[in-house]
Amino acid sequence: MNTKPIPALLALIAGFVTCIMSFVQHVDIVVFAKRFVIVCVIFFIIGMIARILIEVNFKDILHPLPEEEAVNEDSIENIESMEASEEETESFREESMDEDSEDASEDDSEESEDE
Repeated sequence: MNTKPIPALLALIAGFVTCIMSFVQHVDIVVFAKRFVIVCVIFFIIGMIARILIEVNFKDILHPLPEEEAVNEDSIENIESMEASEEETESFREESMDEDSEDASEDDSEESEDE
């Protein structure tokens, strides 16, 4: 939700109500202009305060962070894949060490047979 236009809309609505009320009361133009400016400034300030309060209290709703969730999921997937690759590497090392020891024992038995 975009909260940027809240102060301006609030000031415009208050100014419109002031215009209607001044027209109904047959107020002089100078008095009307003073009232109009004062009302618009006051309600613009009220709108700014309301906008700040809304943004502070509802920042999770107003500005969701889907990238952060995606990053967290990607990080978890990366960690899981790293763990899986470490397990594969470890099992490959064990297999290659077993093969090397078998090859070494075969070489030793061949050398003893040659002698």
